[in-house]
Amino acid sequence: MAGGDPVVVQGDGVVKACSELTKSPCAGIQAIGKRDMEARGSWDEAWVEFTLYTFAEAKDASTTMQDLAEHKRKDNAEYGELAKPVTVDADADETRAMQDGDYFDVVMRIGAVVAHVHASDAELGNVKYAVKVQIARVKSVSNGVNPDR
Repeated sequence: MAGGDPVVVQGDGVVKACSELTKSPCAGIQAIGKRDMEARGSWDEAWVEFTLYTFAEAKDASTTMQDLAEHKRKDNAEYGELAKPVTVDADADETRAMQDGDYFDVVMRIGAVVAHVHASDAELGNVKYAVKVQIARVKSVSNGVNPDR
């Protein structure tokens, strides 16, 4: 996978950005981080986008996580059928996953962090792997460990 530069939003614009992305009030939001990656050296057009929302408290993260998952479900429905639920066995506190054609959305809460994995033209097994890696990275950081060490 080859990735673009990460984008971080914090400070004055973070509530507005979070609300626009999640359709949630985003109470307690502290920062948003986003990075996209594409399959390198492949003929397919597979890509994955990772977005993290950090909150002061887990209860605020839970509310935003549920709002974001519902927004993605409704957003997908505007272009045809409702996204179908898929099972992603993630080691997160809460998880909602769905598939709409070639697109996957997995929205999770790990403590006070909401992680959204959005993938296109990827196999479910690869999406599940990306989700597990994302959760492991969030847990490493929350334990004070740099996941890139």
